[in-house]
Amino acid sequence: MILDEVTIQELKTSNNKTFEKIYQETVRGVYSMVFSIIRNHTVTEDLVQDIYMRMLVKIDQYRLNSNFYNWLLQIAKHIAIDYYRKNKRTLLVDISDIDLFNRSAGETPDQSEYFMSLMNKLNQKERMIVLLKVVDEKTHQEIADMLQMKLGTVLWIYQKAIKKLGEEV
Repeated sequence: MILDEVTIQELKTSNNKTFEKIYQETVRGVYSMVFSIIRNHTVTEDLVQDIYMRMLVKIDQYRLNSNFYNWLLQIAKHIAIDYYRKNKRTLLVDISDIDLFNRSAGETPDQSEYFMSLMNKLNQKERMIVLLKVVDEKTHQEIADMLQMKLGTVLWIYQKAIKKLGEEV
């Protein structure tokens, strides 16, 4: 996703239609990125709101003809890491908002207890890559671009994570 000058001006002038379109196209990836670091649904939802507010404040820093989605994911990653560093002693996985007995059709995979237990077996980078691949359905190349890593490294980490998860199943 590359934004042009017109779209940026619309965001600056608080055009709700433009913001809503960008939000709908990017929220899954932003949520996955933050959740892979924080592992708490309630905090992740709050941070996602902060990320979009920060995006609007810093829209002037976006370079034209660059990948907006990657730029937004970098903001998400930095905010999540900052939050994690400040709160790592008190941050726990919030299972209280997960209703394991009343699963609705719209439930995301990261809301199941089993999925949570598997994700806890992975380190932060493995979890981030697996969530972007499985939940957000990104390609390995897109993940490499988002995380500013080499494609081979992403593939290696993903394969290692899948192998680790396979041993648990």
